Order: sequence, then structure tokens, then C-alpha cells
Amino acid sequence: MPVNDWFTNAERWFEANVVGAPELATFGFGMLGVLVLALLAVAFSLVRSLLKSLRNEAGARAARNDKSPGYRILVARPTGQRAGRAWKWLLSSLESYVPEFSFGAPLKVFRTGSIRGGVETRAVQRARRRLQTADADMLVWADRTGRKEDGFVVHGLSRGGGLTPAEARLFTLTLPGRMSDLEGQMQRVAAYFLARELQPALANPQSFRPEKMKTLSNALSDILEDTPALPLPLRSRIEADFCASLVHIAEQSGDIEALEQVIMLRRIHLDDIKNDQDASRAVQAHMDLGRALLAKATKQFDRKTVEAAIGHLSKVIEALQADPTIKRAQAASDAMYKAQNLIETRKRFAVNFGA
Repeated sequence: MPVNDWFTNAERWFEANVVGAPELATFGFGMLGVLVLALLAVAFSLVRSLLKSLRNEAGARAARNDKSPGYRILVARPTGQRAGRAWKWLLSSLESYVPEFSFGAPLKVFRTGSIRGGVETRAVQRARRRLQTADADMLVWADRTGRKEDGFVVHGLSRGGGLTPAEARLFTLTLPGRMSDLEGQMQRVAAYFLARELQPALANPQSFRPEKMKTLSNALSDILEDTPALPLPLRSRIEADFCASLVHIAEQSGDIEALEQVIMLRRIHLDDIKNDQDASRAVQAHMDLGRALLAKATKQFDRKTVEAAIGHLSKVIEALQADPTIKRAQAASDAMYKAQNLIETRKRFAVNFGA
């Protein structure tokens, strides 16, 4: 039987026993419609991705072509729940308060599209490419995962300190997810930590004149006083910077009142720390208290004050010596010393005995 006849018979049998020609035609038309819709969906998705890429590229190019003086910060739209509101909050924080902590340096904020994936490798690589295209000083993106205490996570790449986009420092700032918890001073809190990444010298008060540090310490004091519900990790960092700035002011200007403020504050912290068992916060409190007491004794010598300073600084040393990282560093240093000593001994032996 010819092949064509076989197919003809099979087609007739199929129409007679399975589905007729009209139904088959309807089915084929329906499948064609589904295929067309699928192709349209794919085309729409491709066009949307292309437009998104072009929009992101345009935002980055706008930042690159902007020649106004000052810092340039690229802010990506957050991902997750109520992303639009979180974006407005973040933009307002940067534009309103970062100049306060960068001592009035000009600042310009540019918007860009979302970066999904948090600090996953691909997300960070995408962020670095966008930062390089924009030639900005910082790129910030965020994920809002919910209303928990750590529900709003801000990530960023900072070129502070003269870094290239490839060297840009990755950082993460964890904030409360509930929008009501982000009211009040929380915008200043976020702005301070972002300014700290943008200008790393803020972590080193000795880099600035006492007058500037006085302005900074006043701002940090307001934050600590007006934000009682500030998450402990953020509060600990602000306390450390606040006390360090006051000690620097006192060392340079002889402001005993500033030292007394640090001493009182850190003693209160140590009493609180006995309850929450925060070891790192305790170490920092002992460090600041020891430095403040020592600075006070330098201005107004008192043996008991010096002994108290030594006591607090000794606790810092003890805590650091117990740290596994410090122990490993010490072990490596001891081993290296032994190796060098062995080489020197061998050299002396060779010189003396001709070995």
C-alpha cells in the first residue's frame, strides 16, 4: 500500500473514531491562538526587559554625565513589600541628612532600577557594573522582606577613600521592617551610616578638627537621646563613634566636660551590659572609658584615675587575647619568629664552623 494511501486511511479513521474534521480544525485554531499568546507574552517580556535595561543605563549615564561638584549616589528601587514607600524613605534619608554628616559637602542622588538578590555574587557583580557605568561614589540597593526587626536590609557599594568600582567596599545596613519604626530619627540613623561608608574617615575622629567633631557628636547625641528603640547593633556603633568623637575633642581642646560625659555614659553602659551580656559592646565601653579616664588624668593628674584607666584597658587586652582570631595571629607570629630565629642560628653556625 502506498504511503499516501496509508496516511489517508489513518486520517479517515481518526476523524471517524476520535474527532471530526470541524472539531480538529477548532482544536488547531485554539492551539494556534495559545501559541500566538505565548509568543506575545515572550515578546512583551523581552521588550519590558529591554526598556528596563535602557532605563537603568540612562540613569547611570545621567549620573556619569553630571558634572556638578560633590558626591554622586545611585539609589536602586528596593525589592519586596511596599517597595515604593521604602524607596521614598531611603531617598529622603539620603537627600535630607547625608550632607549633615558629610559636613555640608554637596550631594546629588540618582535613581536606578531594582537589583535583586541581596549580596549574592550575581547581584553584586551587576551592582559593580552599574556603579562603573555611572562613575558614582556609591550605589545603594535594598530588600524589604517584611515587618520584622531586620525586615529592611540596605546594601551598598562605596568608593569612599578613593577606591575604583572594582574595589568598591560592600556593606550591609539592617533596619526595622515596620515603616512605623522608621519614623523619627531613623532617617538620620540610616543617613549617618551611609555617610560613614561614603566618607570612611568619619570612623577616625583624629582625621578632623575638633570643631567638626563637635558638630558630629551633637548630632549623634540627639540620635541616642531621641531614639530609645534603636536596634542594639546600631546603637552600639553610634555609642562608640559618639564617645570616640568626644574623647578626641577633649584631647585637643581640654574639654573636661566632654570627658565627664563619656565617663558617665560608658559607666551606665557597663551597668546595662551586665544584663545583656554583649561582649563586643562591653569591650568598646571599657576602651572608651579607659581612654577618657586617661585623657582626664593627662589634663588633671590623679593617681586613682590613672589606675582606673589601666584597669579598664587591661580588660580590653584580656578580651582581645581570648579572641580566637587574635590567638591565631599570635601563634602565627610566634611560629614566624621561630623560623627567622632558626635561619639566623643556622647562618651563625655556618660562619663559625663552616657548615
